[in-house]
Amino acid sequence: MSELLYIKTSANGERSRSSQLCEHFIRQRLQATPETQVIQRDLVSEPLPHLGPEQWDALRLPPSQLSAAQLAYRRCSDRLIAEFDRADTVVIALPLYNAGIPSQLKAYFDLLARAGISFEFTEQGPRGLLRDKDLHLIATRGGSLAPADDHQIPAVKQLLGLLGITRIHSLIADGLDLSPDSREVSLTNAYERLAALA
Repeated sequence: MSELLYIKTSANGERSRSSQLCEHFIRQRLQATPETQVIQRDLVSEPLPHLGPEQWDALRLPPSQLSAAQLAYRRCSDRLIAEFDRADTVVIALPLYNAGIPSQLKAYFDLLARAGISFEFTEQGPRGLLRDKDLHLIATRGGSLAPADDHQIPAVKQLLGLLGITRIHSLIADGLDLSPDSREVSLTNAYERLAALA
């Protein structure tokens, strides 16, 4: 049985277009491979702590030097890394907020990226230690971006590359708030591409 990890990041609830696209993709995948087990992690309804001095030390100091709260944060990181590493496929809903990724997703990556655990430093640069897998970034944007202004897809690819994930498939539905026609065309194209991917 294969395992699919779905990471939901939108603050827009049921109206979220990134979530709607991801869930359409997952339904299509389940039709093709019904034995797939889906694990959902909603970073908005179950938020993770953002990185601060206490959290920084929790991931770097020996356990004997940590408080109970810091040990809990460290165990959370251990669980998230194991969950991510175990999955055969990962799907990330990726809306664009104020020219960047949701802060909830950055908090998640801060818990995943641990030197000596999920990546290591070498003379040639960082090397990922997690199992490579197919990872689908399903991104939405109200407008459109020039490549030089894109701090959404490249930023997430860089973070994933740090962990050793190279099989990254990106789908972008943009222009969603420009006009009704633009939204319809973009979403129609996105749904067609998702059906092909699934």
